[in-house]
Amino acid sequence: MRTGAAAIQVDKSQLSRETKQAMMSQFLGFGLDAYDMAMVLIMAPILVKIFASSKGSAAWQYITIVFTYSITMAARPVGAAIFGHFADKVGRKRLLILTIGGVGVMSFVAAFLPTYAQLGVWAYVLFCVLRFLMGCFFGGEYAVGHTFAIEHAPDGRRGAIGGFVQSGFPLGYVLASLVFAATSWLLTKPAMLQYGWRIAFATGVVPVFLALYLRRNLHESPEFQKAKRNGTIEKTPFLNLFKPPALWTFLQVFVFMTGLFLTDYAVYGFLPNVLTLGGRGFGTTTYSLIYGFALFIAFLGYNLYGWLSDKTGRKILTQWYCAFLILFGIPVYFVLYHAAVRRNLWMAIVGTTMAGLLKLAWGIVPAYLCERFPTGSRASGVGFGYSSGALIGAWFGVYVWWAHKLPFISAIEKQDMWLSPAVVLTAGAAMAFASLLFSPETKHLALDEVGQTEATLRARKAVATSMPIPEHSYADD
Repeated sequence: MRTGAAAIQVDKSQLSRETKQAMMSQFLGFGLDAYDMAMVLIMAPILVKIFASSKGSAAWQYITIVFTYSITMAARPVGAAIFGHFADKVGRKRLLILTIGGVGVMSFVAAFLPTYAQLGVWAYVLFCVLRFLMGCFFGGEYAVGHTFAIEHAPDGRRGAIGGFVQSGFPLGYVLASLVFAATSWLLTKPAMLQYGWRIAFATGVVPVFLALYLRRNLHESPEFQKAKRNGTIEKTPFLNLFKPPALWTFLQVFVFMTGLFLTDYAVYGFLPNVLTLGGRGFGTTTYSLIYGFALFIAFLGYNLYGWLSDKTGRKILTQWYCAFLILFGIPVYFVLYHAAVRRNLWMAIVGTTMAGLLKLAWGIVPAYLCERFPTGSRASGVGFGYSSGALIGAWFGVYVWWAHKLPFISAIEKQDMWLSPAVVLTAGAAMAFASLLFSPETKHLALDEVGQTEATLRARKAVATSMPIPEHSYADD
């Protein structure tokens, strides 16, 4: 019997063709998400001249473009609620085609938007509306796609597979950095302002076709099929997130994701600003390449972190990591700022490598979130739980501005915002650490065990091994 059980376990650890396709499909989808978001931040010095009013300080103009990034992130919960709800009711596969198709359409439309010079403030309004719609589709993309990929993953490898899927995001940033660097190198600055930015946005349509090709050949999630056979499909999966005991799980995930988003945006959103210093730091092509290098480090780190979480556990690994962020967040930005002031390339590479290491905890997110919500409401919980962190976290530009205005911070950084984003990052790491105090370890659970009590799980294991059920107190229930 032991030999047979071991053989079965080995088989379960292998990646099937269907699993590999699901992984690659979502890797591309999430990479496209990042590619689009990165273009907004990387091109921010150009977009302020395309969509923003020339009135106000340079710092305020930059914030208005960062604000459109925040709009995209704040719209994610809307898309996650809608698409996640229906993915839990009718299946994951159908929604995957719709979400990636919507992203492709929005990418194409972005390349043809009117400019501030052509339409005045309405150009900025249209840009904001498009960013909101893009955020809705991205919210749905995460809710459905990440759930779909993890539900295809064998037990014991969910962390590694989730790390790979999540690593599509930093790689999307790397690709965006390279495309923008190539575009800005080939074109003159006036050409970039005239039509180069349109070309950069339009390139986001290309990965959509490959993702659509992969997704049309996929089969439905095995976990959803199992829930359908067992009659455990929920009638109102999204609304059930706000009823105890699921509510307590959601609130813990909400605080965890809010903390992670604050740390994330402090890196993604302000590295370009710190590296360029409004023209006093690195040039456009140089900073985009440095920025891309930092995100490539994050790409490798996500995969390592996800794999490591399968060995050590999601909770303890991430708590130690949050402590690392609290200790090293401010020193990293100190190095980055002085590298930009001196235009010291080697110092910048060291600083951006360290900055890339500030983002590794995202490698556990797909697996961890799927292990916190049962199948009947998993897409809703994963999507809305993930995106709900943006409800507060997405307005990081405002928090950085507030921090920048604090007298003791302003006295240190003066007109350059480098300490203020580091302070926001540190606060986010503290939030994520505190939230995990209220979370169980999840790596050992089978996905169909998620949401069950400890007593029920012991009973199932006892029946499976033909052993007596150990006594326990009613408090366990």
